[in-house]
Amino acid sequence: MRRIPEIQNYCNRWCQRCPLAHRCGVYQVINSDSEDISVLAEGTEPNEVESENPFANLDLDSSEALQKVKKEQEKRAPLNLQKHALMLSFHQWDEYYQQLLLYLETSLLKEYLVKPILRKQKEQEIDNAFSALDRYKDFIGPKLSRALGGKHDFVQGLELLQSDWNGSAKIALLVLNDICLATEKLLQYMGDSEQMLIRFWQLSQNLRDEMRHEFPYAQSFIRPGFDTLGLQHNLGLE
Repeated sequence: MRRIPEIQNYCNRWCQRCPLAHRCGVYQVINSDSEDISVLAEGTEPNEVESENPFANLDLDSSEALQKVKKEQEKRAPLNLQKHALMLSFHQWDEYYQQLLLYLETSLLKEYLVKPILRKQKEQEIDNAFSALDRYKDFIGPKLSRALGGKHDFVQGLELLQSDWNGSAKIALLVLNDICLATEKLLQYMGDSEQMLIRFWQLSQNLRDEMRHEFPYAQSFIRPGFDTLGLQHNLGLE
């Protein structure tokens, strides 16, 4: 199966639920039975002979000039991520997030988490929502840090919309939206924990608004594969 370059850079890291996992080089490597396969370079197949020196067309003068501009920019305005207003909001949200997960796992969800077979729709939806919350508990922070760092180092003249930091911000926003949807689903069934869930949902909405304000062009970033193919192409049916 032919791969889509860079598709792994802007995904939610949930391979088991991804319709494009079969087109991801990282997924192919991780799930390969071959002992000879190594991490593939972008655009190469396992048995493909390396064609040319990847640095042959590298403009060293431009690269050095760009690094110089970035260093000068950092000296003028050093970035302290831990004091950034958005990161402060994130830490408040994340602390509540971890508390909520612990509460759900140790009390309300015992009767669902231990079941080997989920027969009722309610059981399936609760388990699915909790699985999403648990899956994404460590996802937002690294992506947000990458996005803020990239934006800070951004040099005028480079492509804005397709910058890596916009892509990192976009996938963080998409995952945060999934977290909100999972929280809403739990609210339908778990009235006893309504107060905690509503509070977390509100914090998530506030964080999402702040992220959208900080990265107004994130939604315009085009993710390889996910934003360029229709469903039929995604599933390899055409």
